[in-house]
Amino acid sequence: MKKFLTVVDTQYDFVMFKGALYVKGAESIIVPGVEFLTNLDPEEYEGVLFTFDTHVREVYEGSPESEQFNIHCEAGTPGWQNVFNPALINRNIKVWTLNKGVFNMWEEEGLELFHEEWMGDAEQHQLVDRDLFFQNLKTFGIETIEVFGVASDYCVKQAVDGFLARGFKVEVRKDLCKGIALEADFVFDGIAYNNVKLV
Repeated sequence: MKKFLTVVDTQYDFVMFKGALYVKGAESIIVPGVEFLTNLDPEEYEGVLFTFDTHVREVYEGSPESEQFNIHCEAGTPGWQNVFNPALINRNIKVWTLNKGVFNMWEEEGLELFHEEWMGDAEQHQLVDRDLFFQNLKTFGIETIEVFGVASDYCVKQAVDGFLARGFKVEVRKDLCKGIALEADFVFDGIAYNNVKLV
């Protein structure tokens, strides 16, 4: 049975030491992450989603999040970019992206997953409603979502919570996660996470 991979917010501002909201030690996931993504098997993975924390300064200032964290991952800036190149992934595995304006990839209404690919000489774009996309995964028999990224105790946790609420089993690649205060082992320790497997 295939599974679907979600890579949460592996952006320069979180992962790199000079990033605007650096997660301590996050740069250590880059080398093993590149190896992992490069070796994904299309017989095992239905697709990959990269989520992007995406802020506009004028909107962010005065938001609840701004009271806790300084501005980061401003849309279009170097800090917003992904440390992983999607071209690493086998071309037979479809790659999607999701831009979100808050920690939780499930919180905002009407978000869409985006996919682009070249078909002959033409570039094709595809947009799919986030909730409909994951409902369709369930319909087609995808039961397990694999997750990694930053930060374990914020955006990764909230992504996992949303997948569990939608009836998926979740596998968290703890070696490819970093937390701000808590690592994945501690975040997903408890009865609420019986359907989460740390791999």
